[in-house]
Amino acid sequence: MKSNTGSFSAVVKAEYRTILQDIAGKCFVKAQADRIKDGIKTRYGDEPDFPFKKFPDYAVFRNPQNRKWYGLLMAVLLGKLTGDEKDQQEAAVLNLKLAEEKLPALLEEALAMLDESRAFTERKK
Repeated sequence: MKSNTGSFSAVVKAEYRTILQDIAGKCFVKAQADRIKDGIKTRYGDEPDFPFKKFPDYAVFRNPQNRKWYGLLMAVLLGKLTGDEKDQQEAAVLNLKLAEEKLPALLEEALAMLDESRAFTERKK
């Protein structure tokens, strides 16, 4: 919150920004969107559609039985996520509809994928 001041608040804000920038540097790259699309297609067989004229690159994933969406993959400026409006780098963001009880398992899987991605990146260096 911008209105909070004080030394503790400043430390928390600085640490929060550092963590977000670290995550952004490791995960939010344009190629990540392609990996997400490929992963969904491989695992579920679902192809995205692109229904938004204003945002033609936003991909929507739908349940093939009822055509309701379960995922929206979009590019967002990192500054919108970190609060640093000067940061114009794009980030791949996946918005998922998910039953709350399935969230812990999905987070575990996502963290494992990040660890694999980090290990792959380290091997390439």
